[in-house]
Amino acid sequence: MVKEEEKVVFVYELDKLRDEYRKCADLSMREQIREDIVLLQNVISNSENETDGQINML
Repeated sequence: MVKEEEKVVFVYELDKLRDEYRKCADLSMREQIREDIVLLQNVISNSENETDGQINML
């Protein structure tokens, strides 16, 4: 389970990666950045689903 503090860091890093992606001209580097973006989005999304599930269980 991802703590709220960790989620804040992930969102911050996601914003930085998106900014890097927009500025990057190297196509292979852009693809690597895109993969990192997708991974971080999944972590953030899954942490939100876990929180929702916990609330629904109570």
